Amino acid sequence: MHYKDSQDRHQIMMLSYDSMISQDNPVRLLDVMCRRFVESNPDRFFKKGKKNAGRKAYSPIALLNLLVYGYFNGISTSRKLEKESHRNIEVIWLMEGLQPDHWTISDFRKDNGEAIKSFLHTFRSFLKDQAYITGERIVFDGSKVKAYASKDMLSQSGILKKLDNIEKNLSEYFKSMEQLDSLENKDEKFTNEIEELKRIIEKKEAQKKSLTLINEKLEQKDLKRITVNDPEAVLVKSRNGKFAGYNLQIVTNFLTTDVNDRKQLEECVKETISQLGIKPKEAVADKGYGNFKDIFSLQGHGVDCFVPLQTVANDKKEKEGLVFTYDKLQDRYTCPQGNFLYLKAKNIKSSDSFYDKYQCKDCAKCPIKNECTTSKYGRAIKRNVEQEKIDLYKTKLKEERVVKAIKDRKNIVEHPFGTIKSLMGKFDLVLCGKYKAGIEIDLYTLAYNLKRLGNIQKPDLLLKQAKNYNWKAA
Repeated sequence: MHYKDSQDRHQIMMLSYDSMISQDNPVRLLDVMCRRFVESNPDRFFKKGKKNAGRKAYSPIALLNLLVYGYFNGISTSRKLEKESHRNIEVIWLMEGLQPDHWTISDFRKDNGEAIKSFLHTFRSFLKDQAYITGERIVFDGSKVKAYASKDMLSQSGILKKLDNIEKNLSEYFKSMEQLDSLENKDEKFTNEIEELKRIIEKKEAQKKSLTLINEKLEQKDLKRITVNDPEAVLVKSRNGKFAGYNLQIVTNFLTTDVNDRKQLEECVKETISQLGIKPKEAVADKGYGNFKDIFSLQGHGVDCFVPLQTVANDKKEKEGLVFTYDKLQDRYTCPQGNFLYLKAKNIKSSDSFYDKYQCKDCAKCPIKNECTTSKYGRAIKRNVEQEKIDLYKTKLKEERVVKAIKDRKNIVEHPFGTIKSLMGKFDLVLCGKYKAGIEIDLYTLAYNLKRLGNIQKPDLLLKQAKNYNWKAA
């Protein structure tokens, strides 16, 4: 047969781990960065292996290498990472032959959340100092990520119903126990039944205690729903329906329990300044971030905002020809039919804003009343007390440079989301609680940045830059 010749698998070969890894393999860069960071910040990691007595611990260099490699390749569970250390030549090279069990890997990730976050921030400083990012224009977006929790969340009524059923079951079990205990002659069959009932009762009592604690959390935090596995997760809505999860903010990669992005813009900019030490000149986001309080606050601090606004009922009516003109001198509105809307109330608070209310008294016989309003008191308009600033902002949104920035936003921000979601796979987060879930997000973000960096720069230059960089965390 005309086949290629294979090598004898029993042949003894003189090979090193290093000879099996090409010089441009990304794991070499990953190893340099992790190694230099740990060596520069030894006290940031959980202090195992500091004493000479007892069993030797695994080096944080090896475990950080393993974690970052795992998330770089979409492998997040500690059991799968343990398996990779036995069979994956890249992992064997990174770990230099070490094979930690899944408990060791899991504990390292759990115990070193702050160190991992610090590594991500230092890596971002590396990107800034090497001129890979400037931070002049920051693009924000949010996405819902599924928590490590059941899709079904418990409400207070649901918990009370479950507790009621448990109480009824316990009452029946205790009654059966009394009947069995009252028997004078108990053979082995009855003894086994009593032991089984004791186990069931113990299990039901534990469920009752757990549900009672969950119900207390609901009351303390004033929540409508909660999930047993991850009580900090909230009910969020995405294209895939409703589920227990978090709202992930890119570029700052922090998790929030707010179900939408409306109040996230200023917080995202503050996080950017905190993490990068750079105040952006421009902040671009979609209309979900359209909050005038945040926009005007940021613009007051020198950050130009390019955030489109959500369409409201009045905007739709204006498109239909129902245009109301404001007269600043007379402090009144004029309707399409020439009638006036006079000031009726000042400084009415609605959500985070204050409004002045103007109302028309001549709507009863108006020929277009049914198209304009259904109120029996006449058409009313709420004018934001900062309406002049709002009008100027709306005018700015029509400028060519702003329109282009908003259009380009999607092309910029969808790439990291797509890559991160691809790495996360079907089951998303594997750690419970907002803090631990944040550790995972840090690792996924780090993995994305490493992938992106490898696509835009030559491996040998990256290695040189990483080796010469000061990885001491701020």
